[in-house]
Amino acid sequence: MYLNSFTILRAIAIVLIVASHCDIFSDIHPTYFIHRLIINITAGGTIVFVFISGFLYHHIFYLKSKTNIFFKKRVKRLVIPYLVLSIIPIFYKIHYQPNFWVKFIPSEKSGVFYDYIYPIILFLFSGEHLVAYWYIPFAMLLFLCYPLHTSFIKTNNKIQIAIIILSLGIALIIQRPLPLSLQLIQSLIYFTPAYLIGIYCSKNKDKLFHFFKNKEYLLLIPFLIILFVQTYLGVEGNSEKSLFSYSGLDSIFPQKIFLSIFLMIYLHRFENQSNNFISLLANTSFAIYFLHGYILRLLYIIKEQLKIEQFSYPIITFLLSTSTLIIISILLALLAKRIFKGNSAYITGY
Repeated sequence: MYLNSFTILRAIAIVLIVASHCDIFSDIHPTYFIHRLIINITAGGTIVFVFISGFLYHHIFYLKSKTNIFFKKRVKRLVIPYLVLSIIPIFYKIHYQPNFWVKFIPSEKSGVFYDYIYPIILFLFSGEHLVAYWYIPFAMLLFLCYPLHTSFIKTNNKIQIAIIILSLGIALIIQRPLPLSLQLIQSLIYFTPAYLIGIYCSKNKDKLFHFFKNKEYLLLIPFLIILFVQTYLGVEGNSEKSLFSYSGLDSIFPQKIFLSIFLMIYLHRFENQSNNFISLLANTSFAIYFLHGYILRLLYIIKEQLKIEQFSYPIITFLLSTSTLIIISILLALLAKRIFKGNSAYITGY
């Protein structure tokens, strides 16, 4: 059954993700409460995205007995556009930042392998060549675990809850990996609970819809409490650390899980309604994900050329830059669709 509520949720998720990449550009500084609030609202949008992925894996692939084609479809939808759109930023990085991977590549060695092949492999493995691209190699590792996710679906309710609680506890401790750490396994451990919770919510959606009907506030209130408490205490955005260290518990994860389930329940009332722009936003979400980093880079260049050291109205700039990234990404996706027809999915993901 098609769920329009998840079309809306996908649209919200991609807006959160794009917005989270505009705060630094817009001079949103965590020293101000309202700025910190914006950072914490938009941080962790990937958790919502992973929650949606888990839900749809059960709702679409498992219930329709299509798990055997799941990974193949994900590769087509994500890996091929990732490889195509990675060519320019990777060679830009290699040319202008040859020492980018110096901590992994001995600087005294040179040659075709050390100067080109090895850095290319590291960039593709990590996604560090463009904003947000780290998600693709992680997602492929997550999707590769689909036999384990299928086994999870087949277990009884008590075991599923136990697995979710255990994996969530571990995720809150290990947090997200640091940039340039190449810790795909840490990302897998951190985000897996969101995927499993998505699966669990799909499997039990009718019970959840019934229980929380007109009681969505039971999910909204903890989301708001966590959001305002972490903002008041000075917490800003995603928590990141090395795998084998301890720096407290992650607070963004539970915040975004409560938000995800709240939106799932609340948006269910709009199943029979549709909006053309929201549908377009959701349908082009992968293209927006792939393209917005290019546009953001262009905005940084324009900012530098205009010698703008700091925007006078950061919040307005934040809203404008987020809107600009989304709208231009959609227009580019539509243009690619018009030019390349069905093959545009291999270029932009749409």
